[in-house]
Amino acid sequence: MSAQKPNVKFIAIPTEHARHIQAGGKDENGLVPEKLISDGNGFPCRHCLKGIEKDEEVLVISYRPFPQKQPYAESGPIFLHSKTCEAHHSNGNIPDNIQSQGITLIRGYNSDNKIVYGTGKTIKSSDIKAEALKMFEADNIAYVHARSATNNCFTCRIERAGF
Repeated sequence: MSAQKPNVKFIAIPTEHARHIQAGGKDENGLVPEKLISDGNGFPCRHCLKGIEKDEEVLVISYRPFPQKQPYAESGPIFLHSKTCEAHHSNGNIPDNIQSQGITLIRGYNSDNKIVYGTGKTIKSSDIKAEALKMFEADNIAYVHARSATNNCFTCRIERAGF
């Protein structure tokens, strides 16, 4: 019997949170979502991890991808489809909207949700899986964030799979 090869999971924002926002709920700053119309370029939904098509309505919200407020718990803008979309189900492959970024910022976090210094770097988006697997070789890395390399916006969380 062969051992399963280590892999990663790409985790989108929780469906409950997306539905709350899509129903007009308030974001991390207590604001209702801003609405824009997609020009078809540069509006990646953080729930389905797909691009928002041209002429579709986009919700812009502040999002904090951490369980509680603390000094390392950044919040910032993300995009969501205005209408409900299916949650991203990770199969270990790099989501299309990450591949299309070209360059991605990755950063490791420990089990206390704090940045592990020295892990942050910009990489070719096509290398994200291999780079995350390298980070997970360290015992102190609980998860990794993928972020926009140009704007630092949260893209998704990356976790171990098959370890």
